[in-house]
Amino acid sequence: MSIIRNLTFQSNDLGEETTILLTFDAEVEGLYDTVYPVVWKVFTFPKTGSRKFQVTYTDDLAFAEADIMDGNLTDTDTNLNLKPGQQTTLTLDNDDTLGFSPPVDGTNGYLTAKNKTGLVQDLAVGFLSPSQRILNRPVPALFIKEVEDGSDAIVQWKPVLRIYLESDYEETEVLVNPIDNTAIWEQDLRRLFRNTTFNFKRDSITGNHTFTKIKEGMPNRRAWMSADLN
Repeated sequence: MSIIRNLTFQSNDLGEETTILLTFDAEVEGLYDTVYPVVWKVFTFPKTGSRKFQVTYTDDLAFAEADIMDGNLTDTDTNLNLKPGQQTTLTLDNDDTLGFSPPVDGTNGYLTAKNKTGLVQDLAVGFLSPSQRILNRPVPALFIKEVEDGSDAIVQWKPVLRIYLESDYEETEVLVNPIDNTAIWEQDLRRLFRNTTFNFKRDSITGNHTFTKIKEGMPNRRAWMSADLN
């Protein structure tokens, strides 16, 4: 059964307009060398009034062909679902169409894509959120730069979400260097329940920002089964 995490971040009279950035940049092998985090979400909370933002993470992971556009933004195309411990092979057919082979057993704990296209390829590891599943385009989370023909893209995946106070990046932008600021919140999403709500607050004296968990739990069984079957 797939892991689904619905996260809600909300504020009320924050006292200062604040932008946050969400990304999966936990330490993994090759980080900022061959593997680069991608900005997942950017949200701006107002100085006054209330605001709520919701996101959904699933562990429906996928390898995908990645295209880097203007502004270092990442787009995904041809893709294949697989789980840690599985591997796939990327090939190019006579019509110059990229394709991934069905997954087979690989290195335990790692996602592996073998490049046998005859060309250098940019790849991404991402996940299929409910909205992206319809489009069959995974949300890019990690970017793997210039995988040489005949070599393997081997990626360690950690579903550790970090939040930064940062307004200089866009969603799907590749982080070529670590963010200068220290994350104000970090969470292994496997340790949360299906639905979790956090209050976002700012201390008017220190200026420090915090997220406080106020609600966590599962929906009723009927709704949960219906959501998983859709």
